[in-house]
Amino acid sequence: MDNYAALIVDLKKSRMYGKDDRNSIQEYIYRVIKTLNVIFRRAIAKKVDFSGGDEIQGLFRSCESAYLFFRMFNMLVSPVEMRAGIGVGEWDVIIKDASTTAQDGRAYHNARYAIENAKDINGYSVLLYSGNKSDFIINSLINCTTLILNKHSEYQNELMLLSELLYPIDVHETIDEFELKRVLDLLVFKNHIDYYRNYFLKRRIFAKPFLFEMLNNFDFRSYVVDALNESDDFFVTTGKKRGLSNELSELIGVSRQSIEKTIKTANIYEARNSTVATLKFMNMYL
Repeated sequence: MDNYAALIVDLKKSRMYGKDDRNSIQEYIYRVIKTLNVIFRRAIAKKVDFSGGDEIQGLFRSCESAYLFFRMFNMLVSPVEMRAGIGVGEWDVIIKDASTTAQDGRAYHNARYAIENAKDINGYSVLLYSGNKSDFIINSLINCTTLILNKHSEYQNELMLLSELLYPIDVHETIDEFELKRVLDLLVFKNHIDYYRNYFLKRRIFAKPFLFEMLNNFDFRSYVVDALNESDDFFVTTGKKRGLSNELSELIGVSRQSIEKTIKTANIYEARNSTVATLKFMNMYL
């Protein structure tokens, strides 16, 4: 029987949010997973959906696609912090016309085990579990990327997202690049959600929803970076794309020098390279 990958994601420190904030965050998360279900539809066996409280879950055809989904999801909900578990294994209780919550199998059990062990005290908020010895290395690679992304400022996170729209990292044709512009609608909507708007105002972060509205009308194309087909030597360089700073500069009207400084400070190329390494390793050992 083929292996699948179940993804379970939960809101970290949920008790710190009031009722209104939690409702506001859930409203946005609903929009995010609805959009990502379209972008990742080729790799989804059961759509990602709320499974109770602040938790969401879904089933993917590979661990690589589950990881890429969560990676994009995590950037979109920032600065809200999430905890996640990815479980690799069989899907043996198959109810065809039912949602992911009605399914069962080792993939789901392993995802539950992974998220229950994803604790900040251990330094891991995202874990993958397959029962394979390679889990140890894969989780270290995932954690390297997650630590970089979680330290991004809102502006750095937006540059990272725009980089992913221009040069999305992919594997097995998981991402539908023609649907990626839907992310811009999410970023516009995000700046009107009560929780995020209040968060930005309190920290004097002046979000620019008009920027993303403008980009929606900008004619640009996404060029997929296939992590498995790119020919790196004995170290990974795939995540760094020549001319990216120029393209970002033209898109958002900021000098190339300023963009390059932010890319360096935010370790954007390093985060992308780490993602490529993670995908390569998953493909080899899981």
